[in-house]
Amino acid sequence: MDFGVFDNPRPDVDPAQAARIAAEVYRISGTAEPLSGERDRSFKISGGSGDFVLKVGNRADRTDALEGQSAAVEWALTDDPDLPVPGVISTVAGTLTGHHNGHALQLSPFFTGVRPPESNTSPGLRRSLGTLAARLSKALRGFDHPTLHRSFPWTLAQLPELAPLLEHLAADRRPLVAATLDRFEERVAPVLDSLPRQATHGDLNPDNLVVDPTDPERIVGVFDFGDLSWSPRVVEAAVASAYQCPGVDPVLATAQVVSAYNVEDPLRLDEIEIMLDLVAARCAQSLLMSARHVATNAANREYVTSDDAQMWDTLTRLEAVDGPEAVSRIASACGFRRRDDQSLELALSLRARRLGPSLHLSYHEPVHLSRGEGMWLIDADGNRLLDAYNNVPHVGHCHPEVVSALSRQAVRLSTNTRYLVDGVAEYADRLVGLMPDPLSMVLFVNSGSEANDLAYRISRTVTGNRGVITTANAYHGATSFAAAISPEEAGNADQESWTATVGGADLLIDAAAADRLRSDLDAARADLEDRHEAPAMVILDTVFSSDGVFEVPPGLLAAARTWTEATGSLLVADEVQAGFGRVGRRFWGFAADRAVPDIVTLGKPMGNGYPMGAVITSEAIAAKFASKSHFFSTFAGSPVAAAAGTAVLDVIESEDLAANADFVGTYLKRQVQALGLEQVVDVRGPGLFVGIELRSADLTMSAVNDVRRRGVLIASTGPKGTVLKIRPPLVCTPRHADIIVGALRASLGAG
Repeated sequence: MDFGVFDNPRPDVDPAQAARIAAEVYRISGTAEPLSGERDRSFKISGGSGDFVLKVGNRADRTDALEGQSAAVEWALTDDPDLPVPGVISTVAGTLTGHHNGHALQLSPFFTGVRPPESNTSPGLRRSLGTLAARLSKALRGFDHPTLHRSFPWTLAQLPELAPLLEHLAADRRPLVAATLDRFEERVAPVLDSLPRQATHGDLNPDNLVVDPTDPERIVGVFDFGDLSWSPRVVEAAVASAYQCPGVDPVLATAQVVSAYNVEDPLRLDEIEIMLDLVAARCAQSLLMSARHVATNAANREYVTSDDAQMWDTLTRLEAVDGPEAVSRIASACGFRRRDDQSLELALSLRARRLGPSLHLSYHEPVHLSRGEGMWLIDADGNRLLDAYNNVPHVGHCHPEVVSALSRQAVRLSTNTRYLVDGVAEYADRLVGLMPDPLSMVLFVNSGSEANDLAYRISRTVTGNRGVITTANAYHGATSFAAAISPEEAGNADQESWTATVGGADLLIDAAAADRLRSDLDAARADLEDRHEAPAMVILDTVFSSDGVFEVPPGLLAAARTWTEATGSLLVADEVQAGFGRVGRRFWGFAADRAVPDIVTLGKPMGNGYPMGAVITSEAIAAKFASKSHFFSTFAGSPVAAAAGTAVLDVIESEDLAANADFVGTYLKRQVQALGLEQVVDVRGPGLFVGIELRSADLTMSAVNDVRRRGVLIASTGPKGTVLKIRPPLVCTPRHADIIVGALRASLGAG
């Protein structure tokens, strides 16, 4: 551990020199008043231009230390301009960090206010601090700088390295502090590497805060980024909590800080479980550093020992706390319900009694969920699972823009399409703008199943026929009609007399797929005619998911289009799984073949979890349908649905997610292929619709469940159940892809 900066005297700068430095380096004139500090020297500069804080850095610190602090401040304020963090004022030379006689310099505005109390703080102040800590944590996310990764005594994760300082403690304090260090190594250190890490301020103590004198629960300033480090993000909440515990119940005080933090920046249960251990660790860290200062450097003694009484008070109170009960109190305050095997059994029992035997759970070890965020699902015990399967949260679980748009509209108006609401038609216009001519009319429904059901109703009405041709292993939905044309669910043996199938996986790998399809369609038509039926529509998935995740072979949709035109039937492109950029920049699966279907059906990802579906067709087909039939759905096309759908399109465009699907999908497939696994037969699929074919169904099912135990959710598909289906939200990044590949490598035995 490097203590050099603490052993070196604070800068030998007096107020007169500080005033001259401010004038020369920043052209700020005024008088200088000393401020307290640990290793640097700070002054309040007051003059006609206002009040400022001049920090003069310790010569023994890294030369880029203040540079990193200034960059962190600028990063945080760019992300959250309303943070009560004083910005950094540039030097006359235009740099954020100044220099004078070997010292680094930093100048910031002075925030007026009063220092908060050191003990017996109010619940309101604790909650304000928790909210501020979360906002600061979020604002610093993504920032990095070399100084964050230094060996530094105030980095809480490095606490075990302070063990040699125990000798400096008073004999009566040494056993409890030593026990705290032991507990840290036993319970905290092993889990730190699995927690989210980022840049953290790491020192939200009362010396670095000021509150409004007229409203002492409102924090108006947070200072001193000198302890900035790359740490588990939970450290921010834990350090803030440690200084709120003296004189009160430390569990209650911590729960109030942490629950407020959790509202702004939701924590994981594994972070909450070590929260009190981290609070105790901060107390021990403070006591050890103070004792070392006194033993090795008598100067500045009053300042460096000012927190000793409060830290010792908190540490002794924590020693008397029942650990599991205390964790439960904090977890409960954050909305977690701690569960055990018995409660899981109760949940399974209730589900079986009330949801029935036809509804199956995925995975041998059930996933018991509480919430989701982005690429992650969080289970009832706080474990994070990477979602590499669910295609409904298209732009990520609970995307804030979608949630916000949905919420804003829900509190204003939610009605139906019998009324004129501009947002609904505007959303329809937005969808049509993504389609080729002549697809220009939108009929809203509530799901992909309903979309395919309505597509069939339109096809029957327009053609006068009722026959349907689909592929041999397709899945098109859950309504009576959609299930009837879903051989994956119903099986070919149970198909209705008005249905016929073509091809299957063998068709999709046929070099002459288009010619083979025309032949199969002729045979299917003859089959229908034998049963006194004629085809009303041919419906094709635009990625053949249930057949094993195959991209549509070149020329296949064009051949189907030519055939339906010749036979007077309609071509329906089922984009429920493939659409909205999952296949990449071309946005729709059917776009690969430059064949325009008569009808396109949409569903699953449209609302990112809000139930939505749509049928898009031509004006001519829509007019013919309307002349013979009437369609209305009470909930379809509501203003709330339109708001959610519009927000999804906004996010896809603003975050360039279709291009991301191309990039990350290609990266993921290459990484899987690079593993060189003998169990892998093929890796295929467009964009972020990836199929990995393995050698057997048993191996595939084993891999699905083993990868789940490793924290990644995938599924299986294909007529023989031999294909791993990977279909994550489009916000998937190469980092997430690496996690998926790592789980597959471990599961399939490549290391």
